[in-house]
Amino acid sequence: MAYFKSLILGIFLGTTLSVQAQQIQVAAASNLRYVLPVLINQFEQQSGHKVSAMYAASGTITTQIQHGAPYDVFLSAQPEYIQRLIAANLVYGPAINLAQAQLALYARNDSDLILDDKLLNLKIRLHSGQLKKVAIANPLHAPYGQAAKQMLQQAGIWQQIQPHLLTAENATQAVQFSLSSSVDVGFVPYGHVTHGELAKRGRFIKLAPRISQQAAALNDTAASQEFLHFIQTEQAQQLFEQYGFAITTTHQ
Repeated sequence: MAYFKSLILGIFLGTTLSVQAQQIQVAAASNLRYVLPVLINQFEQQSGHKVSAMYAASGTITTQIQHGAPYDVFLSAQPEYIQRLIAANLVYGPAINLAQAQLALYARNDSDLILDDKLLNLKIRLHSGQLKKVAIANPLHAPYGQAAKQMLQQAGIWQQIQPHLLTAENATQAVQFSLSSSVDVGFVPYGHVTHGELAKRGRFIKLAPRISQQAAALNDTAASQEFLHFIQTEQAQQLFEQYGFAITTTHQ
């Protein structure tokens, strides 16, 4: 009888734990590649849930979700993409504003291009015929690419610079392209280049455009809501700031 009771208790506890600890599938904009693993590690330790993350351009993720990709949470580098999903009834509950991502102009240490926030030196090099390649994320679906295009349009050189653009699929790939010896400069996430090896290998300045990060749950699970709540906490937002984001929300 005692064995039977222990067996029942074990089954009950195992079932309870399996219900409590859930797997969360997060689709995230590629500019979160450095901060999100740290956030996930802290969340997993505190909640017991397990989180797996996939990174891509926000527009690419939006298309995947529209075609039935089974994500639980979407962290977008631009509100527009989540608003599209809300309009299509593919989001559960309201979206939340997380932070503002910041754009940087980045050049390797061996590049002699002088960096300035008006792109004056880039413009001079272009007109003198000395410009090699400029790395940007694809403006068609990557918010960082859209911000870079905006800067180049304001400088009056968007059309002229087309033959020199090296277009990356997303912001992370734009960073990789920027390290090539054939690239003079890259428009990349500020949060990528302020840390570790990238900061040592190059020079950078922060540019004016800011890109609003927004998040939303794609289903009504308690685990998804817990994760969204966690990334709004003061603990999480301090991490966002450490990784180069500007904070816009009130701590929960």
